[in-house]
Amino acid sequence: MKYVIALVFVAVAEAAVVTTQTRGQGCVTVAPAENFVNAMYEGRWYEIGRIQTPGGAAFQKDCWCDTTDFHSETQLVGDGEATYSCRKHGPDGDLQSATADLLFDGIPGKFKQQFRFPFAPKLDYTVVFVDENVAMEYDCDTSFGITNYCIHFMARTPHMDSAALDALILYAESLGLNTQNITYRATEQEGCW
Repeated sequence: MKYVIALVFVAVAEAAVVTTQTRGQGCVTVAPAENFVNAMYEGRWYEIGRIQTPGGAAFQKDCWCDTTDFHSETQLVGDGEATYSCRKHGPDGDLQSATADLLFDGIPGKFKQQFRFPFAPKLDYTVVFVDENVAMEYDCDTSFGITNYCIHFMARTPHMDSAALDALILYAESLGLNTQNITYRATEQEGCW
């Protein structure tokens, strides 16, 4: 069974402060998926759900049909870009999208994410799990003492087997990524495709 968790929208002030992997405040340093290569992450991912702080949720407020489209010019490692799209207030709502640059951070699957608007901070962006069908992505930033993060659970199709999703959520919890004990929220994909 394949698992996907990927994607995150976090827009906060400036300067990321990363701490060690603890259940305390701050971002968690987490290893990326050992099998990560850009080619495996390339293409469209449907967000199945997320665990997200309020500061990171501003872009996704009232969104349905959330997707992430990843593209890189390199097959193995290197920079890429992610375009996040959704429909506001339902499957027939206005399309909203934003593109962020994913700057290779020295380890396959680890990036600095920067949206293409003035004063956008560079967020830690880590693909924690990826296979042919599912992915899990964690992005985080601590600015001015406030930590915002998102754990995105994604699939190549608009639906994911509940056992696979449960396994990914349990994996995220076991890594200590949900430091603020945020409740999982499913993304509405019904009627979108």
